[in-house]
Amino acid sequence: MKMRLASFNLNNLFERPRVLQLPGFSASAAKVLKDIERLTVLLESESYAGATGAEIVALLQGYGFAKTNGGNEWFDLQQARGKLFSVSKGRLALKAAGRADWLGWVDLKRENVNDRAIQNTARIVATANADVLCTVETESRPAMDRFNAQALRPAKAAYPHFLLVDGNDERGIDVGVFSRHPIRSVRSHVDDTFTGADRKPHRVFSRDCAEYEIELPGGRTLWLLANHFKSQGYGTPASNDAKRLRQTQRVREILRRFDLQKDLVVVAGDFNAAPQCASLQPLLTTPGLRDAFDSPKFAGQPRWTYHGGKQQLDYLLLSAPLFAGVAAVGIERAGLPSKGSEASAASDHAAIWAEVDL
Repeated sequence: MKMRLASFNLNNLFERPRVLQLPGFSASAAKVLKDIERLTVLLESESYAGATGAEIVALLQGYGFAKTNGGNEWFDLQQARGKLFSVSKGRLALKAAGRADWLGWVDLKRENVNDRAIQNTARIVATANADVLCTVETESRPAMDRFNAQALRPAKAAYPHFLLVDGNDERGIDVGVFSRHPIRSVRSHVDDTFTGADRKPHRVFSRDCAEYEIELPGGRTLWLLANHFKSQGYGTPASNDAKRLRQTQRVREILRRFDLQKDLVVVAGDFNAAPQCASLQPLLTTPGLRDAFDSPKFAGQPRWTYHGGKQQLDYLLLSAPLFAGVAAVGIERAGLPSKGSEASAASDHAAIWAEVDL
C-alpha cells in the first residue's frame, strides 16, 4: 500500500484577521501583534491602578479609541457588560477599576481572502495529492467543508473526511486534517499546562497538538499529531524560543504513549523554527522519529519551505516504519507569493509531502 502524507500552512481558507495580511514577520505586523497581546494581558489584571492603567490608556489612545467613532483597522474592543473606558473631549479615561468591573475582550477585525488565492490554495492541495493532509492556519471545520465543496471538488480533489478542533488562538488559525481514510478519533491538548514563574498554570500550546487517529485499510492505524508552534513574529526571541521549547518537550512526552519503532505516527505542521534551533531539539532528537527531508530520497535538495528561500519551518516527522518506507519526498512551492502577486498567493508557506510504501 502506498500512502502520501502532507502538511500545508493554508494561511486560512476564506477569512483572515487583517493584521495577518501584513507581510509575514514584518516590523509593522510584529508591532501590532505585540501591542494586541500586551493589551489582552493588561486587561486581565485585577487592578488597573498605577502603571497598568496608564499603559492600557496609552495603548487605546495609540490605536485611535480616544477619537470620535474611534478605533483602528486591526481590532475592536468589545464591551458586553460594564464599561472599560469613556471618552470626553478627545480624552480617554478608564471607568473600570479592574477586570471584575466589566466584561469584554479584544476582537480582531477580519477580511475575506482573495478569490484567486482560494483557488490557488486548492490547486496546491490538489497537486500535493495527499491521502492525509495536515492543515495549519485553518479557521474552522465549516470553512473546511465549504472549501472542500466549492474549491476542491471542482478540481476533483475533494476529501470524504475532515476534522478540526478549535485551539487556543483567538485569531482562528487552528490545525486540522483532510483525509481519504476515516478519522476514528481525536484527542486535543488545548488544556495542557505548565507552571510559570508566577506559580500559576499557563497553557503549553499556542494552538493545539491535536492527535488524529486515522483508520487505514487492513485494520492499521495512522496517528497524526498536528502542530503549529510559537511563531517568530512577535515577542522577544528568548521568550518565543522558551515557549516553543516547552511545546516540543510536551510533544515528546505525548509521543511516549506510542511505540515509534512499530506504530505509524506522523508529527506534522508549522514548527516556526529551523532544524538547527535549540527549541526544536527535544522533538527532532526523539528516538524513532525522523524528518522526511532526511530521507535519501530527498538528499541534496534545498529544504526551505517559507517564502524568501531561506528557512525550513514546515515538517513531516515520521516514525521508524514510515521513514523506512519513504519512496519520495517533495516540496510544492508553486503557490508562494511573488512580486506583484502577494494577494493571490496560495500561502507564504510551501506544501510538503512524503510518499510512503507500507
